[in-house]
Amino acid sequence: MSASSSPSEGINAINITPMVDIILVLLVIFMVTTSAINQVESMEVNRPDAATGLNSATDKGQILLTCMADGVLSVDGVVVTTDEQILGAIAAKKAEHPKLQGVISCDEDAAVRSLVRLLDLLRQSGVTKYAIATEQPHQAQG
Repeated sequence: MSASSSPSEGINAINITPMVDIILVLLVIFMVTTSAINQVESMEVNRPDAATGLNSATDKGQILLTCMADGVLSVDGVVVTTDEQILGAIAAKKAEHPKLQGVISCDEDAAVRSLVRLLDLLRQSGVTKYAIATEQPHQAQG
């Protein structure tokens, strides 16, 4: 009997194929979930360009106020129609996160009064940290 066929020797190689299959399935699940979350949380807003603009995603300590070109306002992706709804949403979020930061994302064709209105509502609610979402200017390709 040869040494390689001895019954006392165990399997020396680990089959990683099942582990790779599971990782690939998880990767697909995360990709699908991430794209679905991005579609739900963000509305299509053509933000103005700013040379000092930074890309930053909103987190749990932030509230996203959006004004569209057609005058529609939303808070964290939910369309609102009155100042009371906006103030209520800010108050609810501030109760969860006392150091709440407001992020205002307005379409570049939106009326300035919408931006000022949202800024004013943040201040009325006691939010002292806020930012205006912009985009980096697109480089001309040549």
